[in-house]
Amino acid sequence: MQNLKSGSTECFSTFTAAISDATHGKVQNAPAAVPDAKGRATLNKSIEAAGEVIQGTFFDNRDYGGDSWTVVGAGLCDGSDGVINYQTNTIDGWADRISSVQPWASCKIWLYPEPDLNGDRDGPFTQNTAWVGSMMDDRTKSVGFS
Repeated sequence: MQNLKSGSTECFSTFTAAISDATHGKVQNAPAAVPDAKGRATLNKSIEAAGEVIQGTFFDNRDYGGDSWTVVGAGLCDGSDGVINYQTNTIDGWADRISSVQPWASCKIWLYPEPDLNGDRDGPFTQNTAWVGSMMDDRTKSVGFS
């Protein structure tokens, strides 16, 4: 998990543990795996009440398989198509690995093939996307949230 507010990154064995840490123990009933859209909406309300929100979850494999990387930020995205509210380069070990994505917190996810939002972007990904497509599959080095 990566926290855009603090800049910290940490690995967890379950999604439950990641959410508990991100909310400083205020949310301890998150499921062990990343939930579907309805479950995400409910969980995000609990997380937002704790002062932070999940902005996106990224997966190593198609169909939300393999390892996951969850990005937590200070607030909701505004949902605009062009203005990036939050951004990050991929954390160590995640460059060129993303194959599927789940946006959270009203965010639209943009994927870039170069660090610092450089290169031709793909997106916006506005819903659970089981495969990001051939343009960005295993090519992402930075992510923008709008």
